[in-house]
Amino acid sequence: MILRPLLALLVVTVNAQAAVSALGSADILPPAGPHAVGLRIVQQYDYSRALEAPVDAFGKDGRVGPARPIQTLVWYPARRSGAAPMTVADYRQAGLADVDFALPGAEAAEQRAGWMAGPVRAQYGAATLAVRGAAPADGRFPVVIYAPSFAAAADENLDLCEYLASHGYVVIASRSLGARSAMMTDDVDGVEAQAADIAFLANYAQTLPQADTGNMAAAGYSWGGMANVFAAARSSRIKALVSLDGSIRFHPKIWGAATTVRPARTAVPLLFLGARTPTAEAMARSDKLGASYLNTMVYSDVYVTTAPPMLHKDFSSMGLRFAADDDFGDYGRAEVLRAYRGVALYARTFLDAYLKHDAAALAFLRASPARHGIGPQLLSMEFHPASATLLGEGDFLRAFAKGGYADAQALYERMAAQSPDFKLSPINLNNLGYQLLRAHNARGAVQLFKLATAIEPRYGNAFDSEGEAYEALHEPALAIAAYQKAVALDKNQVNAIARIKALQAATAE
Repeated sequence: MILRPLLALLVVTVNAQAAVSALGSADILPPAGPHAVGLRIVQQYDYSRALEAPVDAFGKDGRVGPARPIQTLVWYPARRSGAAPMTVADYRQAGLADVDFALPGAEAAEQRAGWMAGPVRAQYGAATLAVRGAAPADGRFPVVIYAPSFAAAADENLDLCEYLASHGYVVIASRSLGARSAMMTDDVDGVEAQAADIAFLANYAQTLPQADTGNMAAAGYSWGGMANVFAAARSSRIKALVSLDGSIRFHPKIWGAATTVRPARTAVPLLFLGARTPTAEAMARSDKLGASYLNTMVYSDVYVTTAPPMLHKDFSSMGLRFAADDDFGDYGRAEVLRAYRGVALYARTFLDAYLKHDAAALAFLRASPARHGIGPQLLSMEFHPASATLLGEGDFLRAFAKGGYADAQALYERMAAQSPDFKLSPINLNNLGYQLLRAHNARGAVQLFKLATAIEPRYGNAFDSEGEAYEALHEPALAIAAYQKAVALDKNQVNAIARIKALQAATAE
């Protein structure tokens, strides 16, 4: 099921009779980068929100902390050392306390002992790239906030996160939690809650000396690959998006219900790394066939890949580690692992292009994967460059000033033709006109007041303002005409009424 690859269930559902291959990082990833990898696990709370206490099947309340728990995993470029690396069991044991920070250590140790004595102990004992608490490398590095899938743990793609850190990124993740309880809900409230967690982690990144927060991306798998788009709509800090078969493709009813999630609010480059796509008939049967958000992103460079060997579940490296050898359907484990390595390579190359501004990475990205020896049976890509320019009030005002404060309406019409979402607020234009008027630029002020009334013809206050600007220009006839329009629209325009009388009296003398 697309929505719910619950990693906590993966170990439980492994068929003990089927062969299960223990994987190392080198089996899952392309070659690691020049940096060693460090890991910090930080238990912190978002005190602006809280979770309700869980209730078990016997009606007993569970423990709940003083606020929303955000156990935070931070992978970072580190100095090399001889310390032992993390194992999968180390990650899973840390995850036992990712909601309940007061979980007794003895309870976690007992659970770990059970894993290490079980049928997949080799998978739990496998070493990874990260060393917990390693000394950080010198320098500052771009930031990637990773959002897990529906209700999943922060370590579900530990291998991808470690790989990115080895190539010079600070990667931060926390568990996928619901809005009011630990369990995620498949609705707007749920995805907004995870988007708010991404924002919390982005704020936390500001405290990290290694983090270059001016170059920040949000990556997400499945549900997290919709939450990251919601997060980008909330914050201009996010400069790029990586979606691992993200739910933004599959749930138009959810993103369509969120009025802020629109292309003008997510005008950043997006890399969508997709599984082999279901047929239109299968999509229709699942009630998920609808508008494509990716197609609406006219202001963004959008890269859409398809990895034919991969199903949705295969985008979790933790899932790959525990999958039985007969879990890969028409494709073998080796083919799926090759495809996952391609996914990791393209994710890193995309981030290099858009966060590190690496021209060679951008050129690699724009070429067909086949040009790099990656055949379409493994990975294919479509590139859709931005087809429109996102323009806003700032762009208008800079162009207006550069053009000598003339022809505001013509400039507005040109920009509206270039940018489908371009809008100006008549109220803001009225306020900006007063800035020019106070600076003794009455002609520029008239232009803005007239544009405000062109956009909103019933805005009486802007006609009153236009009258004041014409008075400053010593144009009494034009001022009276503007004031009369203000009064015709709004009988309570006291200033306009008074100025009409005064100006008419003055011209009669």
